[in-house]
Amino acid sequence: MIKVLVVGKYNSIIHWTENTVDAFAQTGCDVDYFAMNGGTPAQSLYFKLAGKLHGDKTSTVCSSMAKKLRQFQPDLIVFVVIAALRMPEQLFAIANDICPSARKVAWIGDKLNAEESIFANYVDWVFCTDTVFIDDIRHFGYLVPVSYLPLAVNPAFFRPSHLARTNQVLYVANNSTERGKLLRSINRPITLYGKGWSELKGSAHEIHAYRLPYKKLPGIYAACRAVLNVKNEKNVVRGLNQRSFEPYGCMTPVLNDAMQDLDKCFDVGKEILVYRNIDELCAHYDRLTGDAAFAAAIGQAGYKRVIAEHTYAHRAQTMLAQVGLK
Repeated sequence: MIKVLVVGKYNSIIHWTENTVDAFAQTGCDVDYFAMNGGTPAQSLYFKLAGKLHGDKTSTVCSSMAKKLRQFQPDLIVFVVIAALRMPEQLFAIANDICPSARKVAWIGDKLNAEESIFANYVDWVFCTDTVFIDDIRHFGYLVPVSYLPLAVNPAFFRPSHLARTNQVLYVANNSTERGKLLRSINRPITLYGKGWSELKGSAHEIHAYRLPYKKLPGIYAACRAVLNVKNEKNVVRGLNQRSFEPYGCMTPVLNDAMQDLDKCFDVGKEILVYRNIDELCAHYDRLTGDAAFAAAIGQAGYKRVIAEHTYAHRAQTMLAQVGLK
């Protein structure tokens, strides 16, 4: 049995580490994980106290990682790299020292500069959720193989439901400068969940200005008419985020901004709806909320596509195949 260690952030907004662990388990691997921010409350506190005591928790995190590597001895190490948790170079060096024969890959989900991309010197493959990140890795001079690997859905968590649907169009994300500008210009009511949306109180929108627990997402996706998707300008250029995939696990259609990588994953117009301006967004909104059968058809088509091609298990199988372990 192939042994896989997933290294990343525990309890991130998209639960990327947890979904990747589930994916390798679903493919039949023996899988474990190391959480850079602590996998338990006790370990998280330990890392934080080390940071306060020493001014930097890097050595403590690396020591804990080394212990995990020696105990588990993985065949494959998957580093899940997101903007909210930069991984120090020492971490990759330790992985090479302790497990020199293990295959190592990085799965990038955010913009990185040349210094932050130093991990490319230590891994056998770099997978990118945005095709522009491939260009960046090449521009920075790294020679490691690089390929596109978008986010996905975990169908064990996001699945169809018999809940009655409201006519709400939902958007679950934190506010940002560009997102705020767009939502202010929409004169149709959107149900908003996320930090920062209190700035839009008094608008046509229904505001819930807090982070919605991840475990509640399937229920609210399954009960709404459609999900709006707007990129985060801070870390996405051409790629798709989790909202392009996860609502489809619940057969809920997505109204997505026009991202260049979309046609790599969906049949636009049949499996996902795309807007390039406010007029197109409002036209799609009106049809989705005015024609439940049309909305259901888009949701069902998108569901068939993600279950066939865009589950996290598909991503795990791709990684295993690319490094010769499948």
